[in-house]
Amino acid sequence: MIARLIEHLNRIIRERDVDAYCGLKRTQRAELIRRGKFPKPFRISDDGRARGYLESELIEWQRARVAERDQEEGI
Repeated sequence: MIARLIEHLNRIIRERDVDAYCGLKRTQRAELIRRGKFPKPFRISDDGRARGYLESELIEWQRARVAERDQEEGI
């Protein structure tokens, strides 16, 4: 069970599919990456054109955003 969960969370999410996780377009993500506020993508292919993100890092980013919201609202 745990191994399956870890395998699932370490899936590679392609650059083109990341919008569904965060609701941010590529230029917005690039700015957040530059400021250290969004996970960095990595090269999937040797030529560097195909890029992706670890699903676990995207989920952690989502959790941090929700925690930030909850803290601001005093929840």
